[in-house]
Amino acid sequence: MLILWTITFRKLSKVEAIFYVCVCIFFTVMNALSLKQGIFSFASPDVLGMPVYELFMWGFYLLHLKRLLGGPVAAGHRATIWTLALLYAAAFASIPDATVLLAVTGTLLLVGLVLFHDSHDLAYVGYMILLGAAFEYTGVHSGEWSYPGNPSGGVPFWFVTLWGGVGLFMRRLVLPILARYETGQKQVDPLASP
Repeated sequence: MLILWTITFRKLSKVEAIFYVCVCIFFTVMNALSLKQGIFSFASPDVLGMPVYELFMWGFYLLHLKRLLGGPVAAGHRATIWTLALLYAAAFASIPDATVLLAVTGTLLLVGLVLFHDSHDLAYVGYMILLGAAFEYTGVHSGEWSYPGNPSGGVPFWFVTLWGGVGLFMRRLVLPILARYETGQKQVDPLASP
């Protein structure tokens, strides 16, 4: 991961470093809650029911998304997007049934896309769904993790709402927060010695 980071990311701002850590903590908690619900399981868990590498992956995914797609910062509707994001997180943390999870998160994503659907929103959602498909099917078919109930192709369809929702909330919720703090920040090299 450090080699890939060096090749693709180069320098990292202080705000991005803090963002990376916060994202990793958030998704570690979300994964732990989802694992407790039994909606998926890892074949070789190390800590909190997951392999150590999983603790660091979501920060990488979202920094990759930010760097790759960029675009203008979305404005307005803060209360609406916060409400959708909190309901989304609560659904993945508390609903163990795959069909109900798909229905709830699919509805929330649909509402989000009805409200927020400019070309950048659609690019973030679409790209994350494609990225999610690549990771989910590779992970399942290589035996890294599995889903209960033998879903078609090994991956339940709610992966679309998970990854797509992360794309939408990254664009509409997280990027505006980051933009407020990034102005004037110096770049730091994460591999440079202190």
